[in-house]
Amino acid sequence: MEGQEIDFQELPIFSGVKPEEINSFIEDAGGWVQQFSKGMRLPYTHGGDSRVGVMLHGMGYVLLTDPFGDEVLGYELRDGELFGNVWSVLGKDVCSSMSLEMRTNAEVLWLPYPSLLRALGEPGAANGVVAQNLFKVLSRMMFVMMQKIEVLSQHTLRGRLRLYLIHQEKAQGNHRVIVPGRVQLAKILECNRSALTREIGRMEDERLLACGAGWMELKNKKKIEE
Repeated sequence: MEGQEIDFQELPIFSGVKPEEINSFIEDAGGWVQQFSKGMRLPYTHGGDSRVGVMLHGMGYVLLTDPFGDEVLGYELRDGELFGNVWSVLGKDVCSSMSLEMRTNAEVLWLPYPSLLRALGEPGAANGVVAQNLFKVLSRMMFVMMQKIEVLSQHTLRGRLRLYLIHQEKAQGNHRVIVPGRVQLAKILECNRSALTREIGRMEDERLLACGAGWMELKNKKKIEE
């Protein structure tokens, strides 16, 4: 962290921690600061760098790319906000990829996730285990919210249903997905139940979807995407 004149104590993540302890923590975790120019885009895909980012100064957009290659705005980043934890913690379970696009000149504090956990406590120690579990719980919650954004960003009801089922296939580990009743499913997809029933019927007629009591299975996905 030499040469960096940043007041890390202003960051919510370090609230209540003494400056010398913050610097020691960052060094122990192998953290570093990176500068970005306005308009720069940083790809961040699961399976790559396992690092958590903290926006020090500036503004940026987190852009999500769904399994079909469509990009949607996930959320906006401002000073002190965290990103990348979902991909770092959940890894291969994440369907989407992410890019960070800078709206202004910006500085980011990077904290390698494995080193971050080690800095929080010795392996097996209670504080380290609890910290890791907390990361997982919070990341899973955020992951679900991002999937919701992706699903609702689809322009058609068919698009919403297919992406919801693809997400559920991965979550459940089965092509035959257990689904809620039509009323609840319509609420999840934020659509009219009658419209959902009609679309399901059309997809069944086109042999794009198979349905049973409490389950659905996508068929001929290539044709659906076309």
